[in-house]
Amino acid sequence: MRDIHDLFEPIRRLAALLRRVWDRWQAPRAFVWHSLVRVPWLCFYNTLGAALLVYLFAFDAQGLDLLRISTERGLSAAGILWNLLFLFGTFVLSLSFWYSSRLLLGRDFPTYRLDKDHAAVGRVWLPRILGAVVPLAIGLSFFRLHVDTAAARNLLGTLYLVLAALLLVFFIVRRRLPGVDATWMLTDRERPLPARDFMRIQWVISGSFVLLVGFMLAPVQLPQAIGAPAIIVLGIAGIALFGSMVLTYSLLVNERPAGTTFVLLLAFVFGFFNDNHAVRQGADGPGVARAQPAEHYAAWRSRRPPPAGTVREPAVFVSASGGGIRAAYWTASALAKMEHLDGFAANLFAISGVSGGSLGAVTYAAIKRHQLDGHAVDDLRQRVRQALAADFLSPVVAGLLFPDLVQRFLPLPIPWADRQRFLETSWEGAFGDAGEILRARFVDLYAGEAADRLPSLLLNATLVESGQRAVVSNLALDGFSDTLDLLGDRYRMQNVLLSAAAGMSARFTYVSPAGTIENRDGERLRVVDGGYFENSGAASILDLLDQLQPQDGRWLPILVLIRNDPQADNVCRRDAGGVGTVAAKPGLNAAVSEAVAPFEALLHTRQARGRLAEVAAAREIEARGGVVVELSLAAVTQANLAPADDAEQRAAVMQRLVEPPLGWSLSDRVRHDMDRVMDGELGGLARELAVLDAALGGTAEQTCNAL
Repeated sequence: MRDIHDLFEPIRRLAALLRRVWDRWQAPRAFVWHSLVRVPWLCFYNTLGAALLVYLFAFDAQGLDLLRISTERGLSAAGILWNLLFLFGTFVLSLSFWYSSRLLLGRDFPTYRLDKDHAAVGRVWLPRILGAVVPLAIGLSFFRLHVDTAAARNLLGTLYLVLAALLLVFFIVRRRLPGVDATWMLTDRERPLPARDFMRIQWVISGSFVLLVGFMLAPVQLPQAIGAPAIIVLGIAGIALFGSMVLTYSLLVNERPAGTTFVLLLAFVFGFFNDNHAVRQGADGPGVARAQPAEHYAAWRSRRPPPAGTVREPAVFVSASGGGIRAAYWTASALAKMEHLDGFAANLFAISGVSGGSLGAVTYAAIKRHQLDGHAVDDLRQRVRQALAADFLSPVVAGLLFPDLVQRFLPLPIPWADRQRFLETSWEGAFGDAGEILRARFVDLYAGEAADRLPSLLLNATLVESGQRAVVSNLALDGFSDTLDLLGDRYRMQNVLLSAAAGMSARFTYVSPAGTIENRDGERLRVVDGGYFENSGAASILDLLDQLQPQDGRWLPILVLIRNDPQADNVCRRDAGGVGTVAAKPGLNAAVSEAVAPFEALLHTRQARGRLAEVAAAREIEARGGVVVELSLAAVTQANLAPADDAEQRAAVMQRLVEPPLGWSLSDRVRHDMDRVMDGELGGLARELAVLDAALGGTAEQTCNAL
């Protein structure tokens, strides 16, 4: 028997150890569950809002560039309102987070009871953290910026850090201040919400609705005056306060479940009736005959005979990839830069754009049309840059967080609340007297004699229902493979505005909604950003080339790839080099890798598909004896890295390098860096432009060796 007893002794000891561990884990487990899970969940809107804002201003390229814009504006006449409203908005947000969290956590709700002991830490400290973390993150992010305006950066960073510190001190010691009831929200958890608290909350929510009405009445001017940072923090403050106090507190206190699920269900039901995202169209007007590509090319070539003695006849095709405002700015700058080359404008046949690349192409074409109509344009490069230097982010953010958000919970559509209207209207306003062209129909761009001197445009979007490429163009696209011709007879899009045509191609995920169109059968379809299908625009160039088959042997096709990824490898290897390499990334543990790998693969497949189309188009051009030129935004990175002698210096440069954001605003620092490289033909641009110049002269001196 003793032998059996000895045999089971280790098992008993192990069981006793496990019991002791389990008993000791009860308190930490209860603390984690109540203070770190149930307390933040009760303050869901505030917790989520704080997390989103910390991510935006601490880690997101667009958010960091907004802080860079804040330093550039400083406390000058142009920037004092921007920065004061941002600071004030952050102050209101912080107090709202703290105040509503304290009200939620200061009451014992019958349907959501918190353990008094184990939730105590969360109850005390979560409101304080939520109230201070956003200005803390903003202040620290200011000091991380590499800017020329160091004094403004240091001042603003200090102001936000001081604000965070003062708020945290106030949250901790406020009960010791004169006139403050030291027991309020601690011992008397069952009394109703005092009238003064209700009035404070009502004033903040009412202020949000005043802003909503103001944004609808002045969708560009008011948002740009307030600034995107202030709009973002005030919008999140209003949403969080409404969610915390109206959808959560007011229902829980009456022993009802929180109203978030009901409101989401309401938005789902109303979503069948309240679509306000119809693609904007102008009034009916005379149409413009659209020829097939080969027919159009023959007429275009007859009106543009090459100079006498030219051995070959150049024809330029441009693909402009997507990438938000940086793509628009780089594309328009590149087109205006090439305009200075002899023969470029005369031989530019077509531009295929995606997303921001489409906006850049439309900017170039609209200002060219304005110039051809007899208006003075002294410097085309300066004019397109001036148009695209405007703040487009503030209007679309105002539309997103205010009227278009409320629209989701109304049963009838309000077209004026469509956030895409805010964005497209801001484009129109940025062009000055040329804005009338963007406010007119797309087909009006090609009306009259001046239109013969404009390149054809192919603005690429994606159809949600089928994933097919959908294109707006002045060319008839009958021969294009599996492509929807949105100006064709099947679709009621003949009167689409020029700004809306660019907007269809540049509908970023969630920032812009899917645009609704209707076909002749009455079916409602949706279009989104062209980058979903293929982000380079080169696929449409390939289809266009298939339609053009000159037989005289004199044709010299020239493909210009305007690539808008600041980290992209070259498509062309003029040294006949081999295939590119894929940079290894830090390893992830198996669980994380398994969770994120599908999303990473989808994202990178989209990028690879665009690169594949660029390579295919380049090879097709070379097979026809043509020339490929590559004007890549990566030239900015290469130009900044050029002075670095070793890996350590290169790493230091990369740390300071500012990556242009994908959103709808650019800081002066980012724009000036792009201008410097483009104007100075740095980062390999001089070689590419020299190849283009030679090709425009009718010769093909260098090959691309596309990968």
